[in-house]
Amino acid sequence: MSYSSGEAAEQVVRMTLNGVEVAAKISGKAAERLAVLLYAVLKDQKKTRGKTRLNSMLRSGKELKVFAIGDRDLEKFCREAKKYGILYCVLKDKTANDGHTDVFVRAEDASKINRIFDRFGIATADIGSARTEIVKAKEEQKNADIPVPDRSTTEKDKEEAFLDALLAPAPNKEEAQMQNPTQGPAAKSRPSEPTSNQREKTVRGISDPTERSRPSVRQEMKKIREEQRQRTSSAQKSKDEPNRTSEHRPVPKKEKDKER
Repeated sequence: MSYSSGEAAEQVVRMTLNGVEVAAKISGKAAERLAVLLYAVLKDQKKTRGKTRLNSMLRSGKELKVFAIGDRDLEKFCREAKKYGILYCVLKDKTANDGHTDVFVRAEDASKINRIFDRFGIATADIGSARTEIVKAKEEQKNADIPVPDRSTTEKDKEEAFLDALLAPAPNKEEAQMQNPTQGPAAKSRPSEPTSNQREKTVRGISDPTERSRPSVRQEMKKIREEQRQRTSSAQKSKDEPNRTSEHRPVPKKEKDKER
């Protein structure tokens, strides 16, 4: 693996880390190779300590630096980095056989790392850097910043009026008539209806249903008088019948028989 040749490039890798979408912008001499290496490591289903640490570093959003360290000095670097409290992640390309290993560290720890390299004479090369952004969280933040419009006062007034009407007690007949004086009782006839129409209905035999169900007082009196007259006439007839039978009785003819 050679890092001296080739021009600087830039690669953007979008990935999902524990449900969070992250965009990693990788720049440097070996940007393309680092992007492929990152994608391969993060796509692997195996859960290792190095992968967990790399996820944490990428999700932090802080700038990362990538160094290439010789395999013979890797163990010494790891030991000294732990002493200084430096967070790092080792990525080994299994297909490479150049004797170097890529190490991801935070850019803010660059001064400590250079002190280790100088003190122990570790050969290294700065091959690139990576800066990550949490895309999904940014979009959610933008949506959260958009104020939710409040309901207008007209809608609130409508709802309050509806609730007041719903919870109000039912008015009696007099109050209902006062509230709506234009609506009269259904049983009354309309004043605009001419009297000629009513007379025509009476002549044709069309009467009001209330009049049909209730006979007039005059008809009742007439009916009672007719019944009394019939009872009186029948009683008079029963008295006259015995007198008529006695008057027409034949006289016996006894005297004629004696003369003979």
